[in-house]
Amino acid sequence: MLLDSYPNFISGSLLAQTLGISRVAVWSRINKLRLQGIDIRAIQNVGYRLVGEPIILNKNLVYAWLEHINYKNCQLFIYDSINSTNIETEKLLTENTSKLPIVVIADKQTNGKGRLNKKWTSPSGGNVYLSIGFKPNVEVLKLRKFTLYLGMQIVKLLRNEFNTEKFMVKWPNDIILNEKKIGGILTEASIDSERVNSLIFGLGINLYQTPKLNRNKNKLKPTSISHELGIEPSLHPLTARIIKMVVKSYNNCINQKIDPNFLSEWNEYDYLNNKDISVLKGDDLSKGNCQGIDHDGNLLLKFPNGSKKSFSSGEIDLLQ
Repeated sequence: MLLDSYPNFISGSLLAQTLGISRVAVWSRINKLRLQGIDIRAIQNVGYRLVGEPIILNKNLVYAWLEHINYKNCQLFIYDSINSTNIETEKLLTENTSKLPIVVIADKQTNGKGRLNKKWTSPSGGNVYLSIGFKPNVEVLKLRKFTLYLGMQIVKLLRNEFNTEKFMVKWPNDIILNEKKIGGILTEASIDSERVNSLIFGLGINLYQTPKLNRNKNKLKPTSISHELGIEPSLHPLTARIIKMVVKSYNNCINQKIDPNFLSEWNEYDYLNNKDISVLKGDDLSKGNCQGIDHDGNLLLKFPNGSKKSFSSGEIDLLQ
């Protein structure tokens, strides 16, 4: 109710009447919310107004924001600390599929997973770590471009949320801001006889905290949205909007409601476009100029002799 009335006040009597409790009980519950770090202003004979939210993950605020944006069709599991949201989602998908999708969110990961089995450092304190699990039971073809499509959708959401076009996507799954890495996507699937049985979409976004990493000179420097934009982002509404958008995008892919030519938009969001890069695939290292992606979503590399080659996977580094 406080969210729905924001930025206006809502009277204590209306809260009491709607909830079927006394005004003293309303006051008591407001104080409990304040102890959780939720800033609520009170003016006598006027009412209560939400002023600010904590940067630490609050389960009730996530629920409230999902309800506020009219999305409640998921099972939500929220943890202070967990080994990996993807691992937990995989476990829950095998145990508890009465209501899908399954959404797992954590304030901290002790064994966060990145692409190519790399560790995703996940400190506590206001970052987005979430995974969403589905049971598609569809042909692999329907979800072949899922990660690329979701990467673009995440960047679109962040550009709209923070009113800047500085957010970019680095093929195939990194989120970039101001030439630095602020997030990544990890999509994992269980496939049997060319059908996708389970699909897990994992997302990490550095909202407030920047992990301390050892990196070589060609690796993108990690950063956070707060540091780069000089703002204090609101964790809970962003988390709720991401969940709603991911589920909607997944349904669009499953029901083939996405524009088949959506990859033509890629250049608008492509961080690597026209940059000199290296692609390491196994023991094979290729160097050239990135020419975007082909119609299948593969990375296109142009060599100095003018020839081109496409890559369906590989580790990308920028050339200095």
